[in-house]
Amino acid sequence: MGSQSAPSQIAVLQVLRAIAALTVVFGHAQHDALVSAMRAGQAFTRNHALPWGAGVDLFFVISGFIMVHASERLFGREGAARAFMLRRLIRIVPLYWLLATAYLILATQFGREANRPDFSWGEIAASYLFWPMDLFRDGHPRPFYTLGWTLNYEMFFYVLFAPALFLPREKAVWAVTGALLALVTLGAILPGLPLALEFWAKPVVLEFVAGMGIAMAFRRGIRLPRGAQLILLVLAFVILLADPMGAATKPENWITPNDWQRLACWGVPAALIMAALILSPAVERRAESAPARFWVMLGDASYALYLAHPFVIVALRKLWLAIGLHETLGFWPLVALAMALSIVLALIIHRLVERPITQVLTENLVQPRLPSAGNASSR
Repeated sequence: MGSQSAPSQIAVLQVLRAIAALTVVFGHAQHDALVSAMRAGQAFTRNHALPWGAGVDLFFVISGFIMVHASERLFGREGAARAFMLRRLIRIVPLYWLLATAYLILATQFGREANRPDFSWGEIAASYLFWPMDLFRDGHPRPFYTLGWTLNYEMFFYVLFAPALFLPREKAVWAVTGALLALVTLGAILPGLPLALEFWAKPVVLEFVAGMGIAMAFRRGIRLPRGAQLILLVLAFVILLADPMGAATKPENWITPNDWQRLACWGVPAALIMAALILSPAVERRAESAPARFWVMLGDASYALYLAHPFVIVALRKLWLAIGLHETLGFWPLVALAMALSIVLALIIHRLVERPITQVLTENLVQPRLPSAGNASSR
């Protein structure tokens, strides 16, 4: 199973998490600005230098990597599955439930857009339990707090990964990979699967496999020469800049399908970037400079940034329009300010809410059961 030393934090991984979250925030802030400009009768041109939604695909690759890397001391151990799931639930659920509930209260108090249906109690419960349902009646399963759709994939991946932990590391990775490949194959050859199964059988789940593969290479000590790293990075950005999926030409209400095209156009570049940076000979280098430490700190807060940024975007937009700043400054300053304030809010939430809750629950629920379990996070 390899070394039993506790897995250490990898600085470049935290930077990648920060970048993944920021690309998502930038994409959402632009989208909100575009819709607001259209309603105000003004022009706003989005920046399509990169497909910003691909930040989610980078998150999925990162998650696959971390599940293998952070579970180094769990593979083949009795009680590992329980400890793993407790850690995952502690890491993901409290903050998501807190912010999703805040969203639900605000939506109830101030009303939803006219085109959104009312949600039943069963649909609300499904959202809290990470069960895919078509709440918006548009064929795209999402919870009422819509960005939680990514967590429906994450939690499913954890449920597959946890029972495999009774195996040695390599066999566990192969078992999870085989299960995901079989599921995607099933989805490809059998149309009309139940909604949740169809959702989980989308090719996007193979991005977790890519991350696990990179983790296996990393744990085996594989490192890429600088030339190979450069080739992977250039290839990744050539694909992203070429935009084969045509994201730049889609309407503002476009929802990215989680199909083979997404896997090829966004997932593959995400995996190439991840491999190029993680399999670097200098990957163990510590973050010494102030900018590097800031990016690592933002990576630590990336989950809070991902979950909390819609509150900043919406609140700031309402204030911006109410004051009339859109008439004098337009909407790009709004996007920039939304980015900055989202970062500030995420750092505050991570320090004052997320980290204390995670620490208390881990100390009381996990450590008494498996004192020597690995210690790392996925988002």
